[in-house]
Amino acid sequence: MSNRIAICGAGIAGLTLAYQLRKAGHEVTLFEARDRPGGVIDTFERDGYQLESGPNTLLVRHREVQELIDELGLADQVVQASEAASTRYVVRDGKPRALPSSPKEALTTPLLSPAARLRVLLEPLIGRFHDDEIDETLAGFVERRLGPEVLAYLVDPFVGGIFAGNPANLSARHTFPTLVEFEESAGSIALGAIKLMLQGRKKEDEKVERRLISFQKGMGTLVDALAAELGDHLRLSTPVRKLRRDDDEWRVIFDYGKTRRGQSFDAVVLATPAHILPTLEWENAAPPAPIIEELAHLPYAPCSVVSLGFSRDQVAHPLDGFGMLIPKVENFHILGSLFVSSMFDGRAPKDQVLLTAFVGGARQPQLATEDEQTLIEMASLDLGRLLDITGQPTFSHVTRWRRAIPQYEVGHGIYLDHLERLERELPGIFFAGNYRDGVGVPDIIRQSTPNRRRIDNFLS
Repeated sequence: MSNRIAICGAGIAGLTLAYQLRKAGHEVTLFEARDRPGGVIDTFERDGYQLESGPNTLLVRHREVQELIDELGLADQVVQASEAASTRYVVRDGKPRALPSSPKEALTTPLLSPAARLRVLLEPLIGRFHDDEIDETLAGFVERRLGPEVLAYLVDPFVGGIFAGNPANLSARHTFPTLVEFEESAGSIALGAIKLMLQGRKKEDEKVERRLISFQKGMGTLVDALAAELGDHLRLSTPVRKLRRDDDEWRVIFDYGKTRRGQSFDAVVLATPAHILPTLEWENAAPPAPIIEELAHLPYAPCSVVSLGFSRDQVAHPLDGFGMLIPKVENFHILGSLFVSSMFDGRAPKDQVLLTAFVGGARQPQLATEDEQTLIEMASLDLGRLLDITGQPTFSHVTRWRRAIPQYEVGHGIYLDHLERLERELPGIFFAGNYRDGVGVPDIIRQSTPNRRRIDNFLS
């Protein structure tokens, strides 16, 4: 007899976990409050442009990601980013400058001064941090090991691009754990990396060709394929309101149209954003109120996605890359921009280009809440200065996310401890999502396997 499992939240975490559990033989019902699955992932067309409300690409570097694509029958719909997309730009002194792609280029890159490059070479001589009890900020870790310029012109813009975050607030241990482990195990980042190579450890992931991809019809293709696998087991516009403990079962109470209904399950996975957790009612078994309230305050960065179209002859820059990231010290409004039509064909009408800019984040959260016209004007002004664009955009679209990306700030381990405690004290309740499993789509897909195993172990 198969086990009955409810999953609340049909973002990519809920969708992939539901797929994994059904593949393992469980009976799964996935509840979603909105009228579509996918969370921040959504592809749509406007005026001949193919737009993404969230991630534009999927990095294939884990075996689990490639297996999911193959199992869903999506291999023939995959489009690989153009060769030009391997070039990444970072702004310094008001100009986009290509990141070095080789050790030789790294020795001469204009992104860092000669003194800063020497400081990087001296990293193995810097003593390790001795207090393992302190959750060091990412800014503190990088500046201590690699110097202030690496922090300002390399780490800060990348953190803005990945987390929409501020390295002065983020935890080094939770955002870049490998770098911290290198220091702890070998005394330095460089020595830790060399030690790893000398040990000759070959992970399964290394057998997967590292590729940056999307799909012919965008990232929504992945969501649509997962939703199709679930069929009627995916219930849209069906918000869960209450969880009630009935002996060895959990009763899920949900809205169905204008009525309220209930259904019993052997286990329940909460794959909603953290701030949704306090809105649930509990009966017969409830988590400690202070813990739930604290989870509700797990920080998220707001972000507005501004998509702009231009005639190709308006843009002097060759747009020969993935996009550009902008350090805080450069004092622009936008965090960075993707050269979307340079990465993939079919994203813009003929003789047009599509650029997507990101505004807000933890760096300037107030900017994300500006009205649409102001956001378009800010993005147009910055892109015009950086990419030598003349005239106004021929197309514009804005997508807002009040809570775009969870922030793994100093003290994030407390939230993880809370989740583990709740899973111990509320048998049959599990948590999944980007506030726990990693902020990137590849991380969440990969984590669905161990999450499925945890649930399997409980049910067996």
